[in-house]
Amino acid sequence: MPPHPDSDLYRCASCTHAFGFPRKHETYEDDYYEVEHRRWFEHPNTALFARIAESLPRDSTVLDVGCGKGDFLRYLHAQRPDLKLTGIDLTENEDTDGIKYLCGDIMTVDPGKFDAAVSLAVIEHIPDVVEFVQRLYSFVRPGGVVAVMTVNEASLLYRLARATRPVAPITYSRLYSAHHVHHFTRRSLESLLGSHSQIERSWTHNMPLAAIDIPASGLAGSALRVGMGGVCVMGDLTRTAYLQTVVTQT
Repeated sequence: MPPHPDSDLYRCASCTHAFGFPRKHETYEDDYYEVEHRRWFEHPNTALFARIAESLPRDSTVLDVGCGKGDFLRYLHAQRPDLKLTGIDLTENEDTDGIKYLCGDIMTVDPGKFDAAVSLAVIEHIPDVVEFVQRLYSFVRPGGVVAVMTVNEASLLYRLARATRPVAPITYSRLYSAHHVHHFTRRSLESLLGSHSQIERSWTHNMPLAAIDIPASGLAGSALRVGMGGVCVMGDLTRTAYLQTVVTQT
């Protein structure tokens, strides 16, 4: 793949998966949520939350792996009070009514057994995605649900970034930065999850436009936001949106 200042990038010719070896790994301190990716966490993707909630069996136990500040769990608690909810993340959260939080590395901590495990925008940050997925499924009882959301490297946005890199490298530089170690295509994500269970649902989608971090202000920022809005609309129409979610049943 074309060179990048943050990572050495490669693509698997067989499954189309793209991945990088970052020169410096990202850390996940408190400012990750409050400063660095503030807009993402200020504007939760409730449309996605609702669609995943449809796949969760009634009265089930649910583990949110890499729960961040708990936005998805709070949504579930409000909309699905029948569910018993647990979240785990590298940063601490205080238990609240109906939600239990664990602090630790999911690659080493055993949170127990659940009826469903959900992981949103986490797998792209994990160096060993095969082990990560194996652990996800090990937390779920037979017949349970596993749902994973990540980026879609086959999306219109990624394609435009690669095509315009020689003349406008900023989008390529941001998408393939060390922020993400893995860049899944629909084919590579379905291949990985499908090797462990049966795929029930798979779709592409976007995040709320307000959640996008635009690296400019004023007129330039407004123009970029309008352009990004157009890419999101076209991505939805062509089923090549920026994000993807796969729901499987064990």
